[in-house]
Order: sequence, then C-alpha cells, then structure tokens
Amino acid sequence: MSNMSKKPLTIMNLLSGGGRGGADILALDISKRLAKLGHNVIFGCPNDNALLIAEAKSAGLRIFIIDQQKSTDVAGLGSFVKFCWNEQVDIVNAHHSTGRHFLTVAKFMGLKAKTVFTRHCISGGVPFLGLFFYNFAADLNIAVSKAVKKSLLMGGMLPGKVKHIYGGVDIERFVNVPEEKVEEARKKYASRGVFNIGIVGRFFASPKKNRPSLKRHEVLFRALAGLKEDFNLLVLGPGDERIGEVKEMARSHGLDEKRITTCGFQDDPAPFYKIMDVNVLPSPREGLGLAIIEGMAAGVPSIGANGGGIKEIITDGRDGFLFEPGNSKELAVKIELLLNNTKLREAFIESGRKKARDFFDIEKNTKILEEAFYSIVPPS
Repeated sequence: MSNMSKKPLTIMNLLSGGGRGGADILALDISKRLAKLGHNVIFGCPNDNALLIAEAKSAGLRIFIIDQQKSTDVAGLGSFVKFCWNEQVDIVNAHHSTGRHFLTVAKFMGLKAKTVFTRHCISGGVPFLGLFFYNFAADLNIAVSKAVKKSLLMGGMLPGKVKHIYGGVDIERFVNVPEEKVEEARKKYASRGVFNIGIVGRFFASPKKNRPSLKRHEVLFRALAGLKEDFNLLVLGPGDERIGEVKEMARSHGLDEKRITTCGFQDDPAPFYKIMDVNVLPSPREGLGLAIIEGMAAGVPSIGANGGGIKEIITDGRDGFLFEPGNSKELAVKIELLLNNTKLREAFIESGRKKARDFFDIEKNTKILEEAFYSIVPPS
C-alpha cells in the first residue's frame, strides 16, 4: 500500500468500450497499478470485450461481466447493485458515457458505493445538459487533462466536483522494448533508407462530404502529398476492414498510396514507435493524446495539433512541434524541419522522454488518483 495507515479499497473500474481506445487502455493500466498498490480491483465490462478481459485476467484482476447497454434493465441493475453490496465495493469508476448512465440509475436503485466518472474526452455537449449527471449522480469527476476539466466547468460542473489528474502510460513498456520485436516490426513494415513517419489512432471517416475524420488523418495526408523527401507512412490503428477507406482518403488528398504502409490494429504498439523517425497526431480535440505520450516515452520526436490535451503535452519547439489545427502546410514545414535536422530530432527525443517521465508516468499518477479516491470514502 502507498499509505499503510489506510485500509485497502475495493474498486470497480467500469468499461463499455471495445478495448482498443485510449480510455480502455488507460483504465486497464490504472487497474493494474491500483492492484499493485494493494487494493482489491474488479474489472467490470461487457462479455464481448474479449481483448480487455484477456488482459485483465493475465494481470490477475477479478472480472465482473455486465451488460451496460440496458441501463433500464431492472434485473441486470439489481444483480449489479447486489454484487457491489456483497463485495463491499467502495468505489465504482465509470470510464464511458454508457457506464455513467448505468451508474446513475443504479444509485436510484440503492447503490451504496461512491461513484466516480472519469472523463477522457473534451465535453462537446450542450452547456448544463449534463449538470445532473456530473454534479449530483457522481461523487467525483476525474478529468484526464486541463482541457477536459475546462470543458466540464463550461458545461456547468461545480468546481468542487471535478479534479484534474493526468492520464499516463507505462513508461518502461515503451522504453525497454525487446529488440527482437523491434526488428520484426522493422522488417515487416519499415522502409530502410527513408524516413518512417507514423500516425497511431482509430480511423473513422465521416459519411458526409468534406467532414473531417476522427483523428484528422486527411490533414497529415495533405501535408505529405507535397513532401519532397522520400518517406514511408506507417498507419497504425485502422483494422483490415478500414484499410480501403484509408487509402481512398489518401488518394483523394493527393497522397500516393504506395507511400503508405498499413499496420492494422496492434495490441502492442511499442515496437512500432521504435521504427518511427517522427510521430504525428493531427487531432485537435484529444482529451489527452496518449499516442503522443507513448511516442515521447519511446524516444520519437512528435508533432501534434495545437488543441485539446496535446498542447499540455508538447511545449512547441522544446520537446516537439505544435501546428495550427487543420493547417497541412504548417504541418508539412514542421515535418521537413525534423527530417532535415538531426540535432533537433535528438533534442526533442531527450526532452520528450523527460516530459513523459515527469508528468505522464502511470505509476506516479495512479498514486495521485488513489488519494482522490480516499478523499471521498469515509474512514472506517
């Protein structure tokens, strides 16, 4: 235990994502660290979330299967409330909107555990619409960045109901990557003798014409279309079913698809950062931007859109580059600056690694979260 004078807590982390998003990965990492600190951690998620369940089991976490889609299912809610009562759960921490709605109804049905809503995304809803959920249904709201906290306060959340605690990554996982895994990724996906530029993130293209994609892949495609230097673009995240869409978008923005290497979804992206020369995340509304933190920890110079949580990670010109959201020309200039300046890349690598360790180490930040949990649980 990090504080031996306090009793261990029983904590359920409630997930409803597909296991591939940043919120899911962060929730699993937090669960592992809380268990390491001596707490009894239960991982609550849908039965179809095979990826998360397998990882949670391998980490020795208890699993509670729950169908959160039916937030009005009295029987399902009743069994959940009963389970929490029998297990003397102190805190249930919901990481998605579905879980927040589920917990709100569960509280009306007698849930005694303290409820925490962890917000991973910038709130884009109508101001004050979520006032009830955040101010009354939750005992505490955790914002993974200052940008997320600001959006919640603008939506009507009471200042005393929200606490900013940075998300983070397992630093050592991205530093000490087995060389055989790096070499395997290099042989299969990297191009030798050229710059390997990477983008890590899910791919969702809007069906509406001229609407931006989820992670703004098109911004990077436009930037690279006019790049004079030879390069290979590594695209991590989109599954096989979306590779055709990725290439079609690239072509429509002037980028030769022969310069793209699609790597699919990777359970372990760490070896891929090790084969990148530059890591880019063009999304302007990231709640935090774990792909930037992962890249920094792995030792990759990073470039991100100057918006959301990314601008809290990168200090422009010191440990990476920021660019005006949507400005492909500025992005192209900054990519070229990095590709043509070895000393600048080395400086960004060194300062980026330090930034990741100082502010976004999951070990450190979970201890801060632990204290926040203790602050809302009555002493026994």
